[in-house]
Amino acid sequence: MTPHPTLSGLPNRIPQPGTGTQAVWPDRAARFYAASLDRSDYGAAIAGVLRGEAPASLLDIGAGAGHPVLPWLPAGSGWTALEPNRYLRARLGRLRRTGWPSLRPLDARWESLPGLGLAPHDWAFAANIGATLTAPRALLGHMRALARRRVVWVVPAQQGPRRWCLAGALPADLHGEDETPALRQVLAALGPEAPQDIRLAPWTFRAHFADLHAALAHCAAQLALPPGGAARDRLAATLAATAEPLPCGGVALTAPKLSALLIWNM
Repeated sequence: MTPHPTLSGLPNRIPQPGTGTQAVWPDRAARFYAASLDRSDYGAAIAGVLRGEAPASLLDIGAGAGHPVLPWLPAGSGWTALEPNRYLRARLGRLRRTGWPSLRPLDARWESLPGLGLAPHDWAFAANIGATLTAPRALLGHMRALARRRVVWVVPAQQGPRRWCLAGALPADLHGEDETPALRQVLAALGPEAPQDIRLAPWTFRAHFADLHAALAHCAAQLALPPGGAARDRLAATLAATAEPLPCGGVALTAPKLSALLIWNM
């Protein structure tokens, strides 16, 4: 899961226009994203859609901290995880040392796949990487060459924003994003290379903040809102009405998500 940084360090999955390439997250952004997914039901949603299906070996491209894979991949399966961010790769390394000895984290991006000398795996898997939008046919070609049985992509399918993870917690007049589902754009770009199966998985992104002020500062930075002004006031009012108080102090913000699993059987 390799987006580019934004003002406050919150990760997103928007690629650099026209290249299909994404800059590597800074560690602060990756840490926020991973901690939020620790609290979210993302992995459980993906596992539920796969209904107990699992490969003997998995090539995981843009692996993040492993959230969409851990709930369904058997611990004995071979797991090659490409992840260019240092912090996320370190989390994968801790997994390898604490129960996943077959996990092999690699510092690499999808574009480097042809030159890595990897052997084919049962499945090739990619969750929320920019190439599904910017270079879908190239990505699919690389993954097909390394998959014996199946290629699986996870792409955003919600009718809503997707530039940054908590945009969906805000009304459209605040987040200001195109709400066209990425799934529609991916399928249009694939054309005749469309997947044989599409399965939908609803889930919720959940982030915690020390207080409303911290949540406001975070979201305002994502929206590039300067101090003061009507838009920042509307943001503050929205967060005050929607943030969930936590028993231990602090607040939670949540954003509804819908992921689509695109599946090609070899």
